[in-house]
Amino acid sequence: MRISKSAGLLIGEIITKLLVSEFNNSDRECKKFEHISIGVFTNCRECGHTYMVSAENGESFTWCVYEHRNSDSIIINGKKGYISMSGDLPYCSDSKGDNLSSFSYSAYGAVVQKLIQLIEDFLEKNIKEVN
Repeated sequence: MRISKSAGLLIGEIITKLLVSEFNNSDRECKKFEHISIGVFTNCRECGHTYMVSAENGESFTWCVYEHRNSDSIIINGKKGYISMSGDLPYCSDSKGDNLSSFSYSAYGAVVQKLIQLIEDFLEKNIKEVN
């Protein structure tokens, strides 16, 4: 018997494993926020994992990582808010060419570093001000 997984799911698994390892083995500033909700998404042409983070001020953002439908590039996309399996997709626009970042098919480390940077930037921007 042969079992296979889609490229998007494999990419998601690799990125998630590296992301967890990076956070668990570092003293990153945003480690104090400690919660990234990981999910999956599919739109029949692309599938991958989602990474949702909520900031102290209540704002949230959902990123997704997947293999582009027309190439073997790894894409980071995302949009503001909590994106669930309700049918809404975590894409920054309706155009398949728009994304937050694009990487070559094997640049897993660079993808993880960029995703971490995006998460840290989002959290820094949305720190709750104490008066």
